Amino acid sequence: MVTAQKMSDDPIKLLSQIDVSAQKICEVAKTANKNGKSLSADGFYGNKFHDLTVELAGLQAKFLPFLIAAEIAPEPRQEFDGHLNIVKSPKTGSTERNKSLRQMQFLAHTVLKPAFDAPPPHPTPRGEHVLPMAVVKGTRGYIENVVLQANACYEARCFDACSVMIRKLVEILLIEIYEARGKEAALKSGGGDYLMLSDLINIALQDNSWNFGRETKQAFPRLKSR
Repeated sequence: MVTAQKMSDDPIKLLSQIDVSAQKICEVAKTANKNGKSLSADGFYGNKFHDLTVELAGLQAKFLPFLIAAEIAPEPRQEFDGHLNIVKSPKTGSTERNKSLRQMQFLAHTVLKPAFDAPPPHPTPRGEHVLPMAVVKGTRGYIENVVLQANACYEARCFDACSVMIRKLVEILLIEIYEARGKEAALKSGGGDYLMLSDLINIALQDNSWNFGRETKQAFPRLKSR
């Protein structure tokens, strides 16, 4: 799992390593061309070029999860990888290789690094461990957001935070169903404020007008005690 600390540090470090590795490849290719040596042949320059391209490929593989997690658009990602592949190819000419190196560096500084420096605009869990988004899709934006955060917290193993979001979801839904029937006053204090979740649950369980299932009735008391 990629931690928050690694997300802020490692992508920048990997980008720097990729840049250094690509520059080394260009230098070896330049020297080999100057001496009339093939990069594909089994010799000093060919073997050196091969080792460097293997190293760069490994760095690319380590960097990919960070690109995905940062939600960088496919186009610049594909363009970045395309330039790296040109740099790694023994068939690439010196002019084309140097041009791709410059384009790769340009993308790194103008698109990739800023994406890692900026915090994500909202949690983006890959899974739906708490509740499928399809259950709340198209309801209310704030309900969708709570479920999104609950899934994100669980995926990040922030279970206490996940519990808070689940309690918040239940609180919102209880208020919603009472408001839908114009009975919200039953959930409010004398001052007109909504009661705490434990009180909302007590009122809902004692209200015979709701046909809660057996599992819901069993879960409510456990939920309010957490």
